[in-house]
Amino acid sequence: MNDPIALPNISPAKLEDDNAIRRLAKEIWYLHYPGIITVQQIDYMLNQRYSLKKINQLIGSPSCTWFKVMIEETMWGFGHFEEDASIRSVKVDKLYVHPKTQGRGFGTTLMRFAETHYGKLGFAKIWLQVNRGNENSIEFYQKAGYEKENEVIIDIGQGFVMDDFIMSKIIS
Repeated sequence: MNDPIALPNISPAKLEDDNAIRRLAKEIWYLHYPGIITVQQIDYMLNQRYSLKKINQLIGSPSCTWFKVMIEETMWGFGHFEEDASIRSVKVDKLYVHPKTQGRGFGTTLMRFAETHYGKLGFAKIWLQVNRGNENSIEFYQKAGYEKENEVIIDIGQGFVMDDFIMSKIIS
């Protein structure tokens, strides 16, 4: 990332991006989540959600889209979105930007890109789950116009839970 003012290029991720997504997810999670969840839960969730098999399954799904955030030839972030056409709703399942690039608008650019993309496709609502202790991310989403809608505690196995806020935004 030689150019400090380089704008990100956002495009759909492909199957050949699976290793880069996995590598970036691991790096981001170990930098971001300690103190919010335990390292044991980080390990468990990464293995559960970011195996190459799981990433490839989701990239190949007709109801899912991955977008990657690129600067030059390097991936600095990604988003995974799950569509529910029956209720015109899209879930932001994963949205991560490397901490080295945070504050440069890459996450905001990715969210606006997704909102515009899905709005043009006729989706009315975009929503997500965010850990209640993840204050920086909650603030990011609130600044982007998302509002807390509900609270959930979901058992994800091995004695771990996701203690999350559900946040949403109307997009069309």
